[in-house]
Amino acid sequence: MLADGLVKLEKFSGQTVTAAAISDAWETAGHGFAQLLGCGDPKKNQVAERWLAETYQQLTAAATDMEPVRTAQAQRSEGRFADLLVEDPGTEADLRALVQEIVSQLPTDLVSAADHGVAARRDVNITAFRGGTAVGVIHGNVAPPNPTPPGPATR
Repeated sequence: MLADGLVKLEKFSGQTVTAAAISDAWETAGHGFAQLLGCGDPKKNQVAERWLAETYQQLTAAATDMEPVRTAQAQRSEGRFADLLVEDPGTEADLRALVQEIVSQLPTDLVSAADHGVAARRDVNITAFRGGTAVGVIHGNVAPPNPTPPGPATR
């Protein structure tokens, strides 16, 4: 079983694969992930290249209703990275470096979240109905450019 930090890395790596597939960073990402997953074995490299090519094809072909495809491909990728980290824990630093390199090449308007997180380019509304509970937690500093003063509570 992976430690918490490695689970987060596995998830973020899977999301990075799917984000890169629909961006100009794909060539670097595809090559880098294939090399890492291949572990220096030419046959494993070819298998990884085929898998990444399928991932790319499915994501770029999903013009409409992309989110289910993206979610499925991210989960599939997460599994591959989890296996890699279990089989060869020494690849952690290389995977972190590769993901960081790819993320730096992704468009800045792209948002991504991991580990039960929420990411949005704009507003996030959290609402509860009929006795439900709605909670939003922010870790870190967040400041809107022009905050709206609080108003009366509404039901």
